[in-house]
Amino acid sequence: MHLAYKTKNIFKTAYKFLNVKYKWGGKHFTGIDCSALIQLLLNFNNKFCPRDTKDQIKYFKNKIKLKKIKKNDLIFWKGHVAIALSKKKVIHAYGPAKKVVIMPLKKTINKIYKTANLKVIGIRRIV
Repeated sequence: MHLAYKTKNIFKTAYKFLNVKYKWGGKHFTGIDCSALIQLLLNFNNKFCPRDTKDQIKYFKNKIKLKKIKKNDLIFWKGHVAIALSKKKVIHAYGPAKKVVIMPLKKTINKIYKTANLKVIGIRRIV
């Protein structure tokens, strides 16, 4: 008998990855990148998710405006993705921090713009 595991909050287990080392291309507790974090959490809940951010933003069709953001929405930059924990906080595998971190949403948007000259290219709601 096959039981499909699902939880109401698909990104609840993201906290287990807090402070896990950032590793580009990594997909494990020994090192993970931003898109793998999304993919693993969705796969754990028996949901398909592409591996790379460029494919994830295309796969998830439900577009959201920044002012309407809520828990579990995905925020995309070119080559980067973060999960909204609330209207004001995100969790992401962040290269410059060299680990998975929780940061204020506005600070994240500003920091990525200042350091990598990247703007948010889309926000997607999964459910």
